[in-house]
Amino acid sequence: MPRRGGGRVRNWKDANDHFEHDDRVPTNSTRRVSFKPGTNKGKNEFRKIDAAKILLDEDIDMGATVGQMNNRKVRFRGGRGRLSSLVARPHLHKRKFIAGMLPWYQIIIPYGAKHEKDVVLRALLSYLSPDIFIPHYYKVNGNAAIFYVDDVKIAEKLFNADRKITMSDGYKLMVIVKNSVPNVTIDADLKEKMKLAMAKRYNATIKALDLTKFHADPDLADIFCALFRPQIMVAAIDIIAENIPDLEALNLNDNKIHHIDHLRILPTKLKNVKILYIGDNRIPHQNQMDVFKGLPLVELLAKGNPFIARMKDHDSYVSEMRKKFPKLTRLDGVDLPPAIGFDVSDDATLPPKQQTFLVDPAGQDLVREFLTQYFAIYDSESRQPLLDAYHEHASMSMACNYLTNDNRNSQITKLNAYITNSRNLIRIIDRDSRRRYLRNGRLQVVSFLSDLPKTKHDLLGFAFDLLVFTPTVAVLTMNGVYTETHTPANPTRSFHRTFVIAPNNNGGFCIVNDMLFVTNTTKEQEDKTAASLNSAAVSVPAPAIPLPAPAATPVAVVPVSDADKQVLLNMLSQQTGMNDHWSVNCLQETGWDFQRALFIFNQLHSEGKIPAEAFIK
Repeated sequence: MPRRGGGRVRNWKDANDHFEHDDRVPTNSTRRVSFKPGTNKGKNEFRKIDAAKILLDEDIDMGATVGQMNNRKVRFRGGRGRLSSLVARPHLHKRKFIAGMLPWYQIIIPYGAKHEKDVVLRALLSYLSPDIFIPHYYKVNGNAAIFYVDDVKIAEKLFNADRKITMSDGYKLMVIVKNSVPNVTIDADLKEKMKLAMAKRYNATIKALDLTKFHADPDLADIFCALFRPQIMVAAIDIIAENIPDLEALNLNDNKIHHIDHLRILPTKLKNVKILYIGDNRIPHQNQMDVFKGLPLVELLAKGNPFIARMKDHDSYVSEMRKKFPKLTRLDGVDLPPAIGFDVSDDATLPPKQQTFLVDPAGQDLVREFLTQYFAIYDSESRQPLLDAYHEHASMSMACNYLTNDNRNSQITKLNAYITNSRNLIRIIDRDSRRRYLRNGRLQVVSFLSDLPKTKHDLLGFAFDLLVFTPTVAVLTMNGVYTETHTPANPTRSFHRTFVIAPNNNGGFCIVNDMLFVTNTTKEQEDKTAASLNSAAVSVPAPAIPLPAPAATPVAVVPVSDADKQVLLNMLSQQTGMNDHWSVNCLQETGWDFQRALFIFNQLHSEGKIPAEAFIK
């Protein structure tokens, strides 16, 4: 059995460890390596490094021993079955550098405290020559000297310098490299130092702030202030917004920035930034640049970021940046050709929105007559009189769908009365089913409409467009809100409807095609129509007459008692806000037809034709 003994290699796990002995050994000494019997400590003890943990400042040792798997002790046997020493296999001790995900590396020099700072650094610089590096935040911790570098190539060369530098006393310098970021606490002292460093980098003449390689600023040599750390970047933006709110140019070049979601606050806090330099960083995807969309950028420098190499070609890169920043005239130091667009000034305003659109003003009477009489019948107890409104061979279809945010388990939002008969062409793909859900002929159409829930439409909220108006055909579309009057909880629905209208043989008009879409109301629609939908309505008998041509048949006048007139007057005054005098005139002009009076008020009010004195009570 091999004799126990031999030296033990210390594993430096923490910067706070103390190094209490000298590692020098006589050159003629021989170490023997033997293996003690032991149990397997378990499988998969070494696991893949979690990138999220790395970003939380965990230290990762950059060395890996070839042949050392799962931290298990390995036995090697020679031809005679005896245990062989690793001394016979020196390649098993070879360690190689593994680049970390973070741009910073902690360098630990065990027993570095035995030498002056300049002595240690000169020895390292001499070995790395002609390369040079900046040792950030050099300090002594116990017997060890610790500093940081921000260059992966330098970190690898320092890793390879382990035990290859002989000091004046014969000690071979040990170098341990870990992928680690210095800890930092955002406090008033740090912010004050950042503010002073920014002040000397600010050019008030052109309102520009240069934060290039901010962590390397001499005034910040004793603290870690790297802008790739989100909390430090946010603190920097807060300082800028407080002291330079009108900043127009910001340079963030060479700060090793790789994650920029937290920069979404930039357009809200620094709204005047027109020039942004963010080159030579580590932004991986061009979609991340969307965080700057709110800035009115005219110049952008982004070269040196990985996402540019991932673009299909340079033209695609330019095109994507111009989509994100329409005012961009200079990209990566090159002036861009003028963008192709419409010759419209930035301050051009769109025409005011209209509740109605008439392709021909001559169709106004048709629209008024049609909507008033059709929905008076549709909202009545019986929809059978609508037989006279449809052509003998009319066709009709209904589709419905839920809003994306609807709670389908709620009794109020359920659309069960509609969904079973919905002719949604996205869902109904079978040809026979599509034909089955299409109603043909006036009898089928009116029968289907009669089975739908009883309703009360909000005529004040109607928006309609007369898209086609010729002697032979008219196309009318509308949308609005109605209440289901006989359904528990009286839910409100939003609808869109399209009518194709043609002349009939009696000199009037009839519907040849009817398309209805139903869904639930949005919060905005509910708020807008709450007053009118919650008001009690007076049921006025619907005129049991066919839909006439507007100029051919006068409006039917339904006899109304004095008591009913007073009720109608109160209702109209309450819903329109007009005084009694104007409300009486409106009702008299429409033959005391409440639905028609509401519609005419809505039409005239949208056109601005009702004077202000009508609302003075």
